[in-house]
Amino acid sequence: MSILSDLSERVPGRTFGPGSTEYDDGRTVFYGPGDPDAVIRPTTPDEVAAAVRAAVAAKVPISVRSGGHGSLPATEGVVIDLTEFDGVEVGDAGLVTVGAGAHWGDVAAAIAPHGLGITSGDTLDVGVGGLALGGGIGWLVRTHGLTVDLVREVELVTAAGEVRTVSAESHPDLFWALRGGGGNFGIATRFTLQATPVDGLVGGHVHFDQSDIGAVLRAWRDITVASPDELNSTLVVMPPFAPGVPAGPQLAVALRGTEEELRRLLEPLLSLPSVTEVELAPVAYGDLLEAAPPGRPPFRFVGGNGFAPELSDEFLAACERALATPAPTMLMLRALGGAFSRVAPDATPIAYRDAEALFIVNTLLPLDAADEEAAAVQVGLDEALGFTSGRYANFTQEFGDDVLATIYPPATLDRLRRVKAEVDPGDVFRPAHHIAPTR
Repeated sequence: MSILSDLSERVPGRTFGPGSTEYDDGRTVFYGPGDPDAVIRPTTPDEVAAAVRAAVAAKVPISVRSGGHGSLPATEGVVIDLTEFDGVEVGDAGLVTVGAGAHWGDVAAAIAPHGLGITSGDTLDVGVGGLALGGGIGWLVRTHGLTVDLVREVELVTAAGEVRTVSAESHPDLFWALRGGGGNFGIATRFTLQATPVDGLVGGHVHFDQSDIGAVLRAWRDITVASPDELNSTLVVMPPFAPGVPAGPQLAVALRGTEEELRRLLEPLLSLPSVTEVELAPVAYGDLLEAAPPGRPPFRFVGGNGFAPELSDEFLAACERALATPAPTMLMLRALGGAFSRVAPDATPIAYRDAEALFIVNTLLPLDAADEEAAAVQVGLDEALGFTSGRYANFTQEFGDDVLATIYPPATLDRLRRVKAEVDPGDVFRPAHHIAPTR
């Protein structure tokens, strides 16, 4: 019996093979289409559990699609597509129940009438499941922390095909691991998250030319380290690589306060002679989220990311030198601190809580660029990356045990492996950043 036939018998009516719309939808992710043996599109946690048991019995790999733009295409086995798990329900005391297959734009729209928001990604299209398991560095991270810091309960299907309700009270070690350990421990079908009031937001963008990038970096640093938790910002420096895309520093900012307060806080930046455009006004939380690019950009990205514990003059000077790479290079600094840093380093697997910013740098090479060229470019970026610690898994597109060891400190990774051994001793779930169980 073929794998497709076997799975169809075990999960009737929800298993789809090549040639069907459901198969084509389920195998296609942000990075393109995959080639799995089958796609299963369950509608209930019990159907997810049946799909897991069927795949384990058939001894085929399991990939999970939660609707976002971060998954890698599946090349074999079965894709469990959580598209149907897209509900959003607002409960008492700001608790919001969200399906793992929902997109954050849908979540923002559903809770906006209640004056609430949840720290999430930057885009409307990012899926809840992957982001809420991997971290969630988004808008209001300085004010309310990461998405994982706001998780109160997870409905999880285990490798044994059991449906568990996981919380700090019911399964404390597993709950800890789920809030930053990714999809290594089961399939999350539902999250209960603590939403917070987001009324009275002001925000927008400030654009600069390329005449004095160093002054922009330093002014942004000075504002960030001295600002209240209510100020959230990201500074991006874009290269001149595409028509219609403005080059130079671009600040995205949001504050729960008044426009007058925001302009006062940003005055050291707004007074720079390199300012070309200022757009600041009252804004709804959902309007801060933007549409993601329609598929993977046609570049080979060379670079990396890390948590910057100090935005020192030396680090910012290294950032300037990284931008001087001959090939187009983009740089991002996302302000942290505040609520992000008030969480203990061992409270979640996201351990680098002393960081003042998340730093990302990437040089854009042609897709067919040789490995030697990429390696030469990397050398020019490593100086700035050397000022950082760790990596943020959701922005890391390199994989393997050596990379995993940079995402999690040794004690954190050891604890994650022990939890994995308890809940998935057969190592059924192997996401891109795969954590093997302790043997």
